[in-house]
Amino acid sequence: MVRETAGIVAYSAGEWHEALTELRAARRMSGSDFLLPLIADSERGLGQPRRAVEIADSEEAKALTGETLLEMTIVKAGALIDLGEPEAAVKAFASQDLTPGRVGTDAARLFFAYASSLETAGRRGDAITWFQNAASADVDDETDAEFRLMDLLEGAATIEAGEASVDVRTTLGEQYDVLLLDLDGTLYTGTKVVPEAIEAVAATKGSALFVTNNASKTPAEVQEHLIGLGFEATAEQVVTSAQAGAGLVAETVEAGAKVLVVGSEALRGEIRARGLEVVESADDEPAVVVQGHSPETCWAQLSEGALAIRRGAAWIATNVDTTLPTERGLLVGNGSMVAAIASATGATPAVAGKPAAPIMRSALSRTTGQRPLMVGDRLDTDIEGAHTVGIDSLLVLSGVTTGVELVAARPEERPTYVAADLGALNDPLSNSVIGPRPEWSIEINAQHVSVASRGEGTVPGLAAALANAVWTADVGSFDLRIAAEDDASAEALAELGFTALR
Repeated sequence: MVRETAGIVAYSAGEWHEALTELRAARRMSGSDFLLPLIADSERGLGQPRRAVEIADSEEAKALTGETLLEMTIVKAGALIDLGEPEAAVKAFASQDLTPGRVGTDAARLFFAYASSLETAGRRGDAITWFQNAASADVDDETDAEFRLMDLLEGAATIEAGEASVDVRTTLGEQYDVLLLDLDGTLYTGTKVVPEAIEAVAATKGSALFVTNNASKTPAEVQEHLIGLGFEATAEQVVTSAQAGAGLVAETVEAGAKVLVVGSEALRGEIRARGLEVVESADDEPAVVVQGHSPETCWAQLSEGALAIRRGAAWIATNVDTTLPTERGLLVGNGSMVAAIASATGATPAVAGKPAAPIMRSALSRTTGQRPLMVGDRLDTDIEGAHTVGIDSLLVLSGVTTGVELVAARPEERPTYVAADLGALNDPLSNSVIGPRPEWSIEINAQHVSVASRGEGTVPGLAAALANAVWTADVGSFDLRIAAEDDASAEALAELGFTALR
């Protein structure tokens, strides 16, 4: 213990020779490898990064777990950067849990080190994203991720784009090669098209996929609706929760099994297409009940589903969206119907639609793109669905989500970007990334938030800055008191759904 303590003190003081001597002695005496990261980093301190990499790649280091493995990964990445191999440093993090939305010191240090490696490799756009993730995770202020993020956003940074380097102000859309687009609330509400949505879809030149939780229509019917509104679309670009639900049913039961469908004819068609038998009554002894949205669903159908589930049938829901946005407002969604059966049976369904993995994986399987972006208006479906499969996301404020809900978002519901609508795809990336904005000053003291205008700021820009400040301070779950210091901030907060104090 004495040798270990002496080694750690020497390491902290930058006395690398003494640190190595004491740490190696402590390791020999204890027989434990948990000091290996400090030993490797001391080799770095002595100007021997290659030796540090060799230690990190040793069999003993490969057996490390948890926090000790994280430390060794960070040391190895730093040593590779010392050796002028930044891309190798980025790859060193492949074994770590790089799931955005995690919080705590370990997650913050991991994200920060990964972001630093990305920045050194010249991938400044990705670095911005991961410094933002680090800032959101750093609830104990163990890193300076927020300041690094501000430097990147305010400076004339460059982003790697294929063989060329472009200004950080390159458009958001140029950073991704396929878009997964939600429909209701993102492209349109009922028969009303969201501004700039048609132009944004046309700019994708067919690389976009339309991913909808609505199971009431076939892909061809969705295509027809999109074309009728002015969009360019093919049936092959449409991914529905009915398809995902039917696929999940087929994985659950054997071919030819009986399936009770509580939902639309489109869902029945998807079930039949997978070689399964559609039945209408619990008395037919179905092996599974699958439930999707249909405006024709009635008490009798819900009751048949409840009876079958109580008799032992498996239960799959295409989605659990409680509401359905239209030009008239929010109507009852499939999730509300699912809640009725859940209340009657005490059961919980498996879910195929967003945010669950089946529909997201189905969408990704249809593209060869390497840089997908999920775009949607719901935190608990579109954005959480992106987190489920580890891709970036853009929240548009054209649908159901308000600024109040964004600020209160759980880590797994937090988007990479926020914007008013799809027009943001043609704007500079820095306009939409979650992070500080020089045009808005935000101060947080306990549950009290003060907002002041410092320039010609936008409402989405305030949403991005306010979300970043609240998430970084980890006060999103509190009953916040938000004060506006001037008319501009009061008006912007009101547009986001806040009732600001003056």
